[in-house]
Amino acid sequence: MAIAAINLGCGRPGNDPASQELLDVHLHLDCPATPISMGESWGSAPSIGASYTLQDAVAHRHWAHLEACGCDWLIQVALEEKGQGRLFTPQEILERRPQPKTTPAAAASPARSKPAPAGTLERIRKAIAAADYEAIEGLRDLLNDELVRAIAAEWRPDLPWKVKDAYAALLMDQTAACVRPIYRDALASPTTESRAYAVCVLSGDFGVFDSLLTDGGVDESKVDVAVARLKS
Repeated sequence: MAIAAINLGCGRPGNDPASQELLDVHLHLDCPATPISMGESWGSAPSIGASYTLQDAVAHRHWAHLEACGCDWLIQVALEEKGQGRLFTPQEILERRPQPKTTPAAAASPARSKPAPAGTLERIRKAIAAADYEAIEGLRDLLNDELVRAIAAEWRPDLPWKVKDAYAALLMDQTAACVRPIYRDALASPTTESRAYAVCVLSGDFGVFDSLLTDGGVDESKVDVAVARLKS
């Protein structure tokens, strides 16, 4: 008897609540070869889509779909699977699903809602424009949700890499959805450190940064391997 698929998440493209298109991600416990399915429906029409291996499901072209459904945690699971050199069973994938928070986000990290000193946003803008990393280091501790949203909204993919690398250095500790486009772009940065920050943010594992170091410095060869795995 077939086991019903488990709905891992659903959402609107680009998190647009007005969209009539609905995306979904399911886990099929009875399909170990291709346990992940991703579908889309329009209005009341039934969902259509395809099933994938875990590695295929987290291919770069599917990231927007996964993010919209709150399933980008599968990217980290796929990295773990690849690192172990074996295929995870559907049950093993399910066991790695993040548990819902039992406390409000504001209570879990009160520092992120703290007010910033007057003029902080302008100081940040100047530091980014000048690629002043010493100033950026100090300003990072002043970030709150409002500032992160404001800064991310001013980022553009056509900015020079000097400026985009400064954005990457400033927001390297952030996990909000609004910073993810910055780090998807940073995977192609000519600066090794920016690519390393992107691996951490996009995989959701900041502890991986230590594995990218050699003798205390960011190792370009290790970063390139991590970037390739993330994109595969």
